[in-house]
Amino acid sequence: MATKKRVLTKKQQKQIKKIAKKNPKAFIIGLVVILVLGLIGVGGYFIYKKVNGGNDHHHDIETGEVQINFLELGNDRIGDSTFIQVGDVDILIDAGSRKNSAETICNYMKNKMSDNKIEYVIATHAHEDHIAGFVGTKEYGGVFDHYKVGTLIQFAKTDSTSQLYLDYCSKVEAMKANGTTVYTADQCVNNPFTLAENITLQVLDQKYYYEKASTENNYSVCCMINQGDNHYLFTGDLEKSGEESLVEKNTLPHCELFKGGHHGSETSNNDCLLKVITPETICICTCCGSDEYASNPALFPNQITIDRMAKYTDKIYVTASYQDKVYKPMNGNITFKCTSGADYEIHGSNNDLILKETDWFKAHRTWNGA
Repeated sequence: MATKKRVLTKKQQKQIKKIAKKNPKAFIIGLVVILVLGLIGVGGYFIYKKVNGGNDHHHDIETGEVQINFLELGNDRIGDSTFIQVGDVDILIDAGSRKNSAETICNYMKNKMSDNKIEYVIATHAHEDHIAGFVGTKEYGGVFDHYKVGTLIQFAKTDSTSQLYLDYCSKVEAMKANGTTVYTADQCVNNPFTLAENITLQVLDQKYYYEKASTENNYSVCCMINQGDNHYLFTGDLEKSGEESLVEKNTLPHCELFKGGHHGSETSNNDCLLKVITPETICICTCCGSDEYASNPALFPNQITIDRMAKYTDKIYVTASYQDKVYKPMNGNITFKCTSGADYEIHGSNNDLILKETDWFKAHRTWNGA
């Protein structure tokens, strides 16, 4: 709709001329003040745009659009954090890798969000590389300190007794007192959350919501975002017996997007799951070449894992690498975006190379795909 121009009436013009003639100094000072205030306003706007990376939440995310961001976490430690936006609905799955990742995660979300509330947070399991950023440091605080949370969905069971886990629990209790609704994964099965028209967040069933597991990884909350006929699967660090249970307890569809399980470990991403979901695109949150969890360098993503994935797709993307004790982005922050519920696009903040085309892959892995 066109905006009407505001034009001074003849009477108003005469009044201004009269004031200027009667007291020219005051008139000039007034004009200068108005000009300065205008410049401050314009300057403030451009500073805001620069600080916020030029992002405007309502312009970046269209109605019915799903944008999934796999984050670099600001250090050379392996961990998960996935920030998702569906229109005005914000979702955060995990906040690894260490406490000091909280600042990186919060700054990323700040540049995307229009308010200070995350509608849904999912904490998949109680390992440091998935929950430390929720707690944060004494100097900065955690995600739970910087943002309001509407609904928290967390692991139904844990064997953790660590101080980090106890600190996490304390922050969860504080959020509950401030109005956050908290569910465990088993309470959400068969009760999908509507995010927008024809878009849902579905917590999938698996047996380790109810039974004791031999590894904390198998307590992982598993979920899927359904956007029309498109499906995006997140399984935390779920390992083989958990993946077998996931397949048994759910009717899993073909998935346009799969977050590679357990940072690309061979304990996850098993054929029992991959042959059912036949993923088109796989994003892995890891540091290629890191020996953080084993003496074998370049453990993640494992060659066995890559061989399994290569049967279905070569569109594999990885957030970061760690070689010769040097950390650097691989694809960087990876953004998967689908507006129509059909076609989608994927980009990395560093580059758009698929894994097999990277220098790291050519030096350390082989490709046995079709």
